[in-house]
Amino acid sequence: MKSKLMRYVIFVLLVLLVSAALFRFIKKKNSVLFHISRTENPSVNPLKGFAAWGENFREDPWVSFAYIPIYWNLLEPEEGVYDFEALEERCYFEEWRKSGVRLIFRLVADSPSDESHMNIPEWLYDKMGQSGTWYDCSYGKGFSPDYRSQVFQEAHARLVKALYERYGQDPQLAFIQLGSLGHWGEWHVNTEAGIDKFPFQAVTDEYVKDYLEFFPGNMLLLRRPYTIGNENHLGLYNDSFGLPSSHDQWLSWIQDGYVSDQNGEVLAAMPNFWEFAPSGGEFSPSQEISWYFSEEQFPMTLNLLEESHTTFLGPTAPNFKDFSGSPEEEKILKLLSRMGASLGIRSGRLTGLLLGGDLELTAVWENTGSAPMYQDWPIRLQIRSESGETVWQKDFLAGITAWTPGSHTWSVSLPGTGELPSGSYELLAGITDPLTGEPGLSLTMPGSSYLYEVCRFKVL
Repeated sequence: MKSKLMRYVIFVLLVLLVSAALFRFIKKKNSVLFHISRTENPSVNPLKGFAAWGENFREDPWVSFAYIPIYWNLLEPEEGVYDFEALEERCYFEEWRKSGVRLIFRLVADSPSDESHMNIPEWLYDKMGQSGTWYDCSYGKGFSPDYRSQVFQEAHARLVKALYERYGQDPQLAFIQLGSLGHWGEWHVNTEAGIDKFPFQAVTDEYVKDYLEFFPGNMLLLRRPYTIGNENHLGLYNDSFGLPSSHDQWLSWIQDGYVSDQNGEVLAAMPNFWEFAPSGGEFSPSQEISWYFSEEQFPMTLNLLEESHTTFLGPTAPNFKDFSGSPEEEKILKLLSRMGASLGIRSGRLTGLLLGGDLELTAVWENTGSAPMYQDWPIRLQIRSESGETVWQKDFLAGITAWTPGSHTWSVSLPGTGELPSGSYELLAGITDPLTGEPGLSLTMPGSSYLYEVCRFKVL
């Protein structure tokens, strides 16, 4: 009896051992683990980098954006008649598009200059009863409209709608700085020039709502933190980037809130705004560009960029023609590499190689930049045969806008791959640029194209 029991126990143990070995064999053959080394952050990529002045087209490898000043008087010379063709010609839309450059809009209703002028249309000036203030001050000469005017607000709402209808679905439009109000669209006025105080939130919120009605919050940036910006996850732009005193003040506004120097209103903080929408702006014109990249100042410049989680800077920004080969170039490239998002795959597993179903991919992506991507560009996965022929390909929306700096695990089924015949294959990954419909983002992975090898595998 004991002998039979012993033989039975041994048999069961052998079955378990064989089963475990078979399971390990099947598991090993059914999946492949991969680890990918990390390369340096790219200095230049779509949706991060420097912005050039849109009216001055140039080919510049450091430029990812063109800043487009939209002067209301030029865009709508007659009520309800929008001269988009003139805007696009003046700001070289087609030339920028061919260079893969995105656009950043800012609507400007008051831009001081050397000569007396208006940046709103004559018809609007007359229709609102000429309410506003002509000024001549240290900023320059111009006209500050009455932003409390109901006529002005209603015309503004129609204009924003027209901008959406023309450009809202165009992938060339990256971001919109909510100018519209104040000198240069910077949400401040010079009261010493006799201009009424800047309006309170009850008024300014109406202008923000004009944009929010049509555009998503992750496209929109305010000049200063506001409650409506915090509630709707808007971005911010700092036109005094890198100047320590004003930049530190801007950062304190974001973190703690502040009392407006324009009208005494208490305004809310916008902590962590950059997790949802961009941080941008331009270098302060108070200093020469080279100053920001001097040996003494560059550590502060880089630190301010990282504290601000900056995605773009310009149009006051380094020009490749002026700085290529200069002592500042290395620092400029380092600053660019820390801007925005820098994505790549670090590790993962591909399963389903043996059992005949669709392949399943789990990949750990890493963002080594200082901010997320703010547009949900699709991830392209492609499978090539041993001969290099593409045998399967698909784009997937993965929600990369939520990928803040750090690691993010993404799992996806590869539909149709269960039909792949036995053989050796290569899996590649890239991020598709909606402007071209093809992969167009440099990843922090080994390779020289926009499609990067993830792993090699065999279907049995």
